[in-house]
Amino acid sequence: AWRFAMRRTGNANGSVTDLQDLLGGGDGNPLAAAAARGASSGDLSTGSALSERAPERVFIVSNSLPLIMTKDEAAGRPYGHSYKFEVDGDSIYDQCREGTLVDGQFAKAINIGQLPQQVDFEEQDAVTRDLEARFNCSPVYLPDECKELFYKGFCKQYLWQLMHYVLPMSPTDARFQRHQWQAYIAANKRFADKLMEVVSNDDDHIWVNDYHLMLLPTFIRKRFNHARVGFFLHCPFPSSEIFRTTPNRDLILRGLLNADFVGFHTFDYARHFLSCCTRLLGLSHKMERGALVIDNYGRKVSVKICPTGVKTSRLRNVITTDACTARRKELLNEIAGRKMLLALDDFDEFKGIDQKIAAYERMLEEHSELCEQIVLYQVCNPPRSSGRDIDDLRTEIDTMVARINAKFSKNGRNVLVFEVRSVPLHDRIALYSVADVCVVTATRDGMNLAPYEYITCRQGPHDEAEGTADGFALPRQSSLIVSEFTGCSPSLSGAFRVNPWNVDDVADYMYKALQLSGRESEARHEKHWRYVSEHHVGYWAQSCMAELQRVTQLATSAKCYGLGFGLNFRVVALSSTFRKLDSSVVVSNYLKASKRKLIIDYDGTLVPLASFAQPPSAHLLSLLTVLVNDEANEVCIVSGRERKTLDKWFGNIPGLCMVAEHGYWFRGGSDVTWKELAPTGTDDSVLEWKDTVVPILEQYMEATDGSFIQSKESSFVWHYRDADPDFGAWQAKELIDHLESVLSNDGVDVISGNGTVEVKPKGVHKGLAVERLLGHGDAQQMVDFILAIGDDRSDEDMFAAVDARAQDPLLAGAFVYTSTIGQKPSKAPAYLDDTDDVINLLQTLAQYNVCHRH
Repeated sequence: AWRFAMRRTGNANGSVTDLQDLLGGGDGNPLAAAAARGASSGDLSTGSALSERAPERVFIVSNSLPLIMTKDEAAGRPYGHSYKFEVDGDSIYDQCREGTLVDGQFAKAINIGQLPQQVDFEEQDAVTRDLEARFNCSPVYLPDECKELFYKGFCKQYLWQLMHYVLPMSPTDARFQRHQWQAYIAANKRFADKLMEVVSNDDDHIWVNDYHLMLLPTFIRKRFNHARVGFFLHCPFPSSEIFRTTPNRDLILRGLLNADFVGFHTFDYARHFLSCCTRLLGLSHKMERGALVIDNYGRKVSVKICPTGVKTSRLRNVITTDACTARRKELLNEIAGRKMLLALDDFDEFKGIDQKIAAYERMLEEHSELCEQIVLYQVCNPPRSSGRDIDDLRTEIDTMVARINAKFSKNGRNVLVFEVRSVPLHDRIALYSVADVCVVTATRDGMNLAPYEYITCRQGPHDEAEGTADGFALPRQSSLIVSEFTGCSPSLSGAFRVNPWNVDDVADYMYKALQLSGRESEARHEKHWRYVSEHHVGYWAQSCMAELQRVTQLATSAKCYGLGFGLNFRVVALSSTFRKLDSSVVVSNYLKASKRKLIIDYDGTLVPLASFAQPPSAHLLSLLTVLVNDEANEVCIVSGRERKTLDKWFGNIPGLCMVAEHGYWFRGGSDVTWKELAPTGTDDSVLEWKDTVVPILEQYMEATDGSFIQSKESSFVWHYRDADPDFGAWQAKELIDHLESVLSNDGVDVISGNGTVEVKPKGVHKGLAVERLLGHGDAQQMVDFILAIGDDRSDEDMFAAVDARAQDPLLAGAFVYTSTIGQKPSKAPAYLDDTDDVINLLQTLAQYNVCHRH
């Protein structure tokens, strides 16, 4: 019957061309007539317990319900059926419930989806009532043939490959089949029929998930013009060159655009989606208050980037169970003092399993001394589908494993353990918890939560003392190798990011990860755990639902900001006098001078820019100490960091001047107390605009993965250096426009830096430090050498102040040098290439100091 119904929508050539025709033909559609309990597909049913009006409910719609189902007549008898149902705690659609209910966001979360097994027609009513009452789940029933063609046919054989950038080039590959497409339409319509039974148009929100249901928003929008619908895609979205090969590409795009917001794991996937909308549908997109928005013929569709997370509490609770503890001990006995690399993947061609094993072999060939010190555990979940590709992959990997173990194993101990089996939760957690290195080399993956689970398991149980007693390192340590083609890669900036197709590169990083020092391993783990613990699955769900509420409530009132998308193209105007700083001339004049001022920025100048705090190396501290000990020198570190950080890092160098928070605080060389350089009343001004600025920064931080906020005594900094470069830059420009419009009447400066946007009191800048060091008015000092070096826009005030003071008659004949880092527009007339150039210059000056003293 369902095939007959779908066939009616075709044109004379037998192809489905207009989804609206299909939507309009519901009254005579045998599929609609077969809807559960005889309900009309276009009407709200009054017979379902879930159809009662309730404020702020959310329906979480996915292909599968988060339930475990077994045939058990005894367990099901009290409920009028013959099945046993349990909650599937591993399902993201169960885990995300808690996020939707946080802070009263929604009163109730209800799951809509298919069951793992088919249910006899006679039992469907009883099963539905039971699941609605006990689990807040409402099942969707598909006919056997429809389900087979929908899921195993169109979704798994065709659509899954397409979304992972695989085109059916060979005649033997699964290509687009019209009858499978018809099944896909039928299945999506059946989901819409179910929603019509339970959803209230005015009060409820609908959250559709993943590629199985990309047409569902169209069906919903046709029935409810004002429905509140969100969509999240859990797999990659391919580039337009790949996506536009599918015959019904425009219908799929229109399906997604009928949602109020469309969510993706990474900006790359969102960018591909935007490109397809522009290329195939001619729709434009823009930025509005930190959000990507598509103008879909007058209705705005938000595009959100929000990577999923893991339920950290669940994983950490299982660590302490008897089963997990016993498995940990068993694994520790197996590896017997060796370092363990772990790869836990689904067995399919996109996980890069053969590339990983090839890289491991290459590493053993280059570092044979490690054969008795390491072991790689490659554990795979059984394949979800079968076919020639899976069979060939298994044969190839078996051959590689046998060859590697025969070649490198010592004393009967294999260097590679390869298993394809179901991995229960306690076993998975035990494996992650004992692994020294986790290796993920997927060639294409939507998100891949394995690295997040690994970080969580390495953190250990909630009770830190209990975990330490059970063998977890203190401080906790971990090391990650992550493919740059996984959705989680942008969020894990402390991981070794690799191209899995570059076997030599992966092999090198395997070796580096194994040689990682304890201190660096601790720092990387601390950074990753902070991100994973904050961006858990509940946070993801809460963020998506907040976006759906925001878009549906404020869609018509939000103020628009048009932003161009050609930001990769930049025009750099450099002065003809702008050239590289001649170090030999600087050193020569440095030796001639008797009263010198060295004013040097820290982050980006003395150390490379990083997303985590980088303390000075022992070598840098030694150089500064030598320079400060020269009585002719006054050395000042000018930084945007807080006072306490500078005290911690440089406080043991007597005589070193320091400036904190870009000129707000100053500490003289002989005076260890900090003094305010800011104008009087600045601290009161900060309190006035703080409450306005922080919520805006938090909005942009939440919308920009990889960004974070740094709070200082006098200012706030939004860092986006670890965000996607293009998206971070666009968000930064939008944030500056937003802040400047809101704070136009406040005494505030909004400054764009290198990967930062800083909000600070007006009149506070690094030029204040120059005035303090060089003096002004009657306090002007006689100086015959000035060297000022910095890397970003905050240092331009320092360069301007030095240039202004250099015009003073008292400094006539003085050698004055200002230099930026890198070739870019600057008030400094010279540049140094990078931090290494700066260190080399200081090292040369310090060497001359030592020679001069001796």
